[in-house]
Amino acid sequence: MSMRWGRAKRKGGPSIQPVYTHALVLLSFFGTLGSQALRYERVWTPLERHYFPAYLGSQIAGVVRDNNWYTLLQVVARKGSRLALDSDVIPTVTESGKNSFALTEEALKHGALRLEPHRGYYNSAEMHAYLRSLIYQNQTLMDLVRPALWSGLVLFFAGLLPATYLDHKRSSALRYGKLTGPDLMNVAQFNRSHRFPRIGLVNEHRTMLDRMLGLNKKLYVPLGKNNPHVLVMAEPLPQEPPRIAAAAGTDSRSQASGARQDSAPLEQTPSQDQKLEHAVAPSKRRFFE
Repeated sequence: MSMRWGRAKRKGGPSIQPVYTHALVLLSFFGTLGSQALRYERVWTPLERHYFPAYLGSQIAGVVRDNNWYTLLQVVARKGSRLALDSDVIPTVTESGKNSFALTEEALKHGALRLEPHRGYYNSAEMHAYLRSLIYQNQTLMDLVRPALWSGLVLFFAGLLPATYLDHKRSSALRYGKLTGPDLMNVAQFNRSHRFPRIGLVNEHRTMLDRMLGLNKKLYVPLGKNNPHVLVMAEPLPQEPPRIAAAAGTDSRSQASGARQDSAPLEQTPSQDQKLEHAVAPSKRRFFE
């Protein structure tokens, strides 16, 4: 017969994962996307936004196949047609709510008649180089996204030290437990955590900033059942002495002065009458009273 004492040994410990570091990575990723979206709307030109799918697709399609279909926006003039540039178009919205382009005044002065899309079958490598030189000013895809990547990296390294500290604190609490005891907090934190009936004590130890802004003037201490260690006492009002006591005091003083004048004080002798001593008999009490 075998007997087991105590608890079984735990094979696995608590799951200690760098939660704050993972959250920082996710936050940096969304920060990069947000920075890129902001640059896409505010920094990029209308044609750079318009041709970005073709610019990206021409680089990817060049690895798979040589030629592909592309749609270009051309300016039609009396002498022929050419690729529309940033100085030729301005973004507009049609009556149906669709984004479109219109000719600028300078393009109309130079003989431009209208804008029309032209779809053709072009070489992907040549189209990528064509768009890179005329539309994107020799900027590669990495050049377009590099500012957003730098902003994400700066955000990550700025929050790496606090995230590491919080992960270390959390892992220590999971491994060894959390020590319970009094929490150290300042006056503002203490006042925020105690909002029930309270009294205010003057705070003499305030920082220079709190004195300038007029903050944390008082430390509020809870009252009643919430804090039995605080007892509020009121100062009693002054009362006049009773007249009877005053009269009795004068009589006693006069008797005392008269007794001093007597040369021979009278000596009291115990009475010899035994009947007077037993005149008042003690009352009998029951056992349970």
